[in-house]
Amino acid sequence: MLELCILKVDDPGCFWGRIVKGAGVCVEDPKEYEELHIQMNLFYHKVNLDIEKMRLPSLEEGQVCVVYSGALKSWCRAVLESLFQGADGCQALCFLVDHAKRISVNADKVLAPLEKFLQLPFWVRKFQLSGIHPMTLQVSDSLEKAELVPSSHWDTSATRYFRNLLQASTLMEAVLCDEQAESTAVELYLTIENMKLYCILCYTFCVCINIYSIITQTYIYIYITEVMEVLLPGAEVVLKMTLSACENESSHTHCVWSQALSQWSYSRPGVTECYCWPMVARGCDTLIVSSNGDDPLSYLPPFLTHLTHLMLSSVYSTLTSHTGPIAVILCPGWKKSQHLSDMLEISAARSLNPLTILVGHRREEAKSVKIKNCQLLVTTPFSLVRLLVFHTFLFLRLCHLVLDEVDVLYTRAPEEMSTILQHFEKVAASEERTSMPRQIIAAGRRWSHHAETLLTEHMRDPCVIITAPEEAALYGKVHQIVLLCLDDTKISTLPLCLNFASDVAQKTLIITNSMDEVEQVFTAVSSRGLFAWKLHEKLIYQFDVIIDQWRKVNDPGTHIVLVTTNHCVKALDIQDATCIVHYGFPSTPKQFGQRLFYMSKNFGNLSDKDRAEKLSHSAKSVLLLSEYNASHINGILRYMERANAVIPHELQDFAKGVMQAKEKQKAQRPLCSHLKSFGFCRWITICPDLTQCLQILPLYIKNASCYYGRLVSGKKDGYNSLAAQMAEHYAIERLHATKVVEGGIYALQEEDVYHRVRVQAVMERGERLFYSVLVCFLDEGHQKEVKAHQLLILPSQFQILPPQAVEIIVCRVQPIDGEVDWNPKVSWHISQKIKGVQHQGKIVLCLGNTVWVDPMVRITSMPGLKTTINEYDIHSEILATGMGTNNPQHVVLLRELCQRADMPLSKMINNMQRNITCDFLSTESRDTGGEPLYSLFHPLIKWFQREDSVTLTIKLVDPVGQTCEFFPHRVLYSGTVNDRHYHADLELHNGIIPEKSTWSMKCSTPVIKLMKAEKGFWKMLLKQKVTVLFSRLCFLEDPGEEGRYSIPGSESASDSDSDS
Repeated sequence: MLELCILKVDDPGCFWGRIVKGAGVCVEDPKEYEELHIQMNLFYHKVNLDIEKMRLPSLEEGQVCVVYSGALKSWCRAVLESLFQGADGCQALCFLVDHAKRISVNADKVLAPLEKFLQLPFWVRKFQLSGIHPMTLQVSDSLEKAELVPSSHWDTSATRYFRNLLQASTLMEAVLCDEQAESTAVELYLTIENMKLYCILCYTFCVCINIYSIITQTYIYIYITEVMEVLLPGAEVVLKMTLSACENESSHTHCVWSQALSQWSYSRPGVTECYCWPMVARGCDTLIVSSNGDDPLSYLPPFLTHLTHLMLSSVYSTLTSHTGPIAVILCPGWKKSQHLSDMLEISAARSLNPLTILVGHRREEAKSVKIKNCQLLVTTPFSLVRLLVFHTFLFLRLCHLVLDEVDVLYTRAPEEMSTILQHFEKVAASEERTSMPRQIIAAGRRWSHHAETLLTEHMRDPCVIITAPEEAALYGKVHQIVLLCLDDTKISTLPLCLNFASDVAQKTLIITNSMDEVEQVFTAVSSRGLFAWKLHEKLIYQFDVIIDQWRKVNDPGTHIVLVTTNHCVKALDIQDATCIVHYGFPSTPKQFGQRLFYMSKNFGNLSDKDRAEKLSHSAKSVLLLSEYNASHINGILRYMERANAVIPHELQDFAKGVMQAKEKQKAQRPLCSHLKSFGFCRWITICPDLTQCLQILPLYIKNASCYYGRLVSGKKDGYNSLAAQMAEHYAIERLHATKVVEGGIYALQEEDVYHRVRVQAVMERGERLFYSVLVCFLDEGHQKEVKAHQLLILPSQFQILPPQAVEIIVCRVQPIDGEVDWNPKVSWHISQKIKGVQHQGKIVLCLGNTVWVDPMVRITSMPGLKTTINEYDIHSEILATGMGTNNPQHVVLLRELCQRADMPLSKMINNMQRNITCDFLSTESRDTGGEPLYSLFHPLIKWFQREDSVTLTIKLVDPVGQTCEFFPHRVLYSGTVNDRHYHADLELHNGIIPEKSTWSMKCSTPVIKLMKAEKGFWKMLLKQKVTVLFSRLCFLEDPGEEGRYSIPGSESASDSDSDS
């Protein structure tokens, strides 16, 4: 049974109501309809709304429309019931489908609804009582007989009685009986004075029957399918207009462009393209700043069309005295250059013979470059400057310069950009170029002072297109202010934002995030004696009055303050505010930009310097930053620095604290690949320093300086033994995996070798006979997609050995030109040279499964001689390609990160004398606790013994901060000399008596005396005698003649040594 709320009664056969509650029924949420009406009011109250476009083409009965109700002070959805001629012209009688009211409005005030306003079903529904029909009393002509007969309409007394019952009832319930086209038939149950009645109306009386059973049924939503779509005017025809901007363009070119855009999955021009394509096609200097400014499609189609047209028109025929390209596209790196090259291959630019050239540091490479019959060159600033050194004459025809991602270009190569622009200006100013076209196109995502220099010094009559409001505010030099305060003191901080005395008209917008904040701020501002207004969702009917008052404030010295919410301010179409106060913090950068745009008429204009200087001081943005906005502090700080705003010291300190807290949260995350490869990524993590020479076998080349492979031990190699056992096993028994699960470990055969693999992901099978899986080779490090039926069951004895693959990074080398990724041809060259070839490397750092080596050398033994030669050094090989450069700070930067990390040292490593193996290089994080590991050194120790004692002499002079702890089988010593921290953890071969052991200073040197638990001579000092100490806790000495490391103090001294 459903609970109803009946709002309007025409008669028992037609009444309107809402379903309030019911089992199995999805009841409409009143908050959704409240929000719907807020959105409708904001939209139809817009000051700049084009009413003509929103009117219905024709008015017909039954149409869904939107009308304004003066009684409700709101725009409402309605159904047009009838049209009639009134005193004020044609009138429309409309039924409000969410309020069950009828109103009459002027016909020209009936507007069309947007699609988004018709998503919710009508809030009120039409009902009728089931099982009854209207009757009337029919009297014979002789007045002798009267009887009830069916009637076409309900008697007024029946309607009145029905209304009286509804008014007296405290609960209205119904059972749905029949769904008809226009109404729903129900059995109605009313609760009057705690009695539930079943109502059957007939003529002027009602039969009431007590009822105790409840019947429940579901009901059907009604959706409106006729909707109206609002499109960006002219967006579909921009491409056609752009291509038509060049005269005599062939239909073939148009067809090629259509195919190219289709291949790029480009559907239609956006806002940026609608503005910039026509300007680029006309040959204008154009500067584009938008969120998609890094997409070449923002300028490429009209640029290539314009270039092709000029070529066909023989405009460049007078430049026959020189050869070379007429247009150059500068990209920030080789990846973007390759992307542009791929786009040009499938576009209409083939007639321009586009060419991509990237040259390295080698002078011979730049000198040997040949450019023939190329009209369009794609390159980077670094490569172009290198070409200009040797081939200046090839760039004397340059007429068009395109700067792709101009903000990144200036960040990475400011000097090179200056050189290129100077050359372009010099070439364009020559006498023979007076009648030649000259064009600079710059596209990027951010505005910067470099873009300002480009605009004012190198562009002629430029067209500036900025579609990101927050970037437009930087262009307009809006004065940015940040005030740091507690959330509960924002009201008291607010007066600091308002300029009470000014010689110009002040229009201040205070934007909040809720209606409650509007009321609080309005009260505070009004108490200061300012002329203030407030506007929120419940005061939308005051739109016209408020906007009228806002526009009247133009006299010098006047000041109006409007306190409003994010939703309401959008509908006001304000663009002439002089100050925006962000009382409510903007939730997104987009919302922040929208708020700044309310001052757009007061933005400075670089093309009009007088106006720019006058207006730039009148636009001001004040941001109140509280403790609840800490997560946005980094983004705010970056934006304020770009705006050259004064940043308070307390804000900088607050930002540092937030950044440190965020970095601590990253401690358990993997290291950034760029930090590992180059050392200059902003990442703080735990990094123990290790040093060891090992044999390295690279098996998978990720890029020129990062590989995956195995560390080959001189002793029995566990992996080789495993591989032999696997080959022997599968030669006898090959069981294929019947069920492949993600995370499972299997075997995979490639040629004659069996590999251990882990399944990373199982692909969807679809209609394919065999499905694929993504596997990771545990002993080689790379990933590959294979067929599931190729996997073999791996017995458990072959899964004991840990994964042998480690990540190997060559130190002190990085890509040229500030790139963060290696050029593929360098990686290919290194891969061909080192893959599968054993090298020797010295490990300088180690973390988890990653080792840093410097150097990494290929050593070859001379047959028949005890001599080896260094065949090549990988570091030098990379530099020789011309695509790499020295990075001397690589290891230094990594160690500085360790120095900045908080790494305690209270906990020692028990197995500190283990050799470096793949077992050691696990991915588990290990806690070290105490001091930073970068500063720990192992002291040189000399020892000798007597029958009852052992004396240790620590070779340190005047150490400070010493500690020495004794345990039954262990001694811990630490001290500092010249800011170097020394630590020794000695696990003894035999036991001692801790209570009787002592230490003292003799001749400025610490001496430790250990009392033996049992008398007798020890064979060695330490429990385990080793020749390699691979400890996270010390820096080891340089290798000896045999290339191995020795442990200071590991051998017993001569018995002739005496205890002084």
